[in-house]
Amino acid sequence: MIVAAVVVLTAAIAMGSGRTVAQDTGSPTAMAGMETMHDHPAHIHSGTCDTLGDVVFPLNNLTAPDMNATPSANMMATPMATGMGAVVAQSTTTVQATLDEILGAEHAINVHESPKTIGTYIACGELTGSATEDQLQIELRELNGSGYQGQALLMDNGDGTTTVTVMLMMTDTMGSPVASPTM
Repeated sequence: MIVAAVVVLTAAIAMGSGRTVAQDTGSPTAMAGMETMHDHPAHIHSGTCDTLGDVVFPLNNLTAPDMNATPSANMMATPMATGMGAVVAQSTTTVQATLDEILGAEHAINVHESPKTIGTYIACGELTGSATEDQLQIELRELNGSGYQGQALLMDNGDGTTTVTVMLMMTDTMGSPVASPTM
């Protein structure tokens, strides 16, 4: 009984650290980059996913969800995350604009592969549609065979700001991202 409790506690600590536990094989590249694997810059751009313009609102980088929190608070932050798989990266940002201001022109949320490969786009979604109860939910489609798709929720806070929550999930097939064309 005590041994089982120690095993469960050790597994919980390993999961809570947000790191993958693996045997060291002596290869320095075996675990290289695992901590930063989910560090994806994201922005609200002018234009559409096909014709991205300038960055209008920078968003916080998407990172791995906090594994120390309850799954309902972080893994399934909103009902929109259901049915698409586990959230592997997410961020929440408050931007200085109302939802109506954001929807008043063509805008898209674009997620990049990493800070080092900012020119590689992995998921994008147009900010279109009608807000329901001061909220807009959009899909982020996979780009460049990245293996990621996602969703975003924009909530007008009623004070001239909008909270933007972006989540990425793995798709069924995983490809290799390629550099996106420069516009």
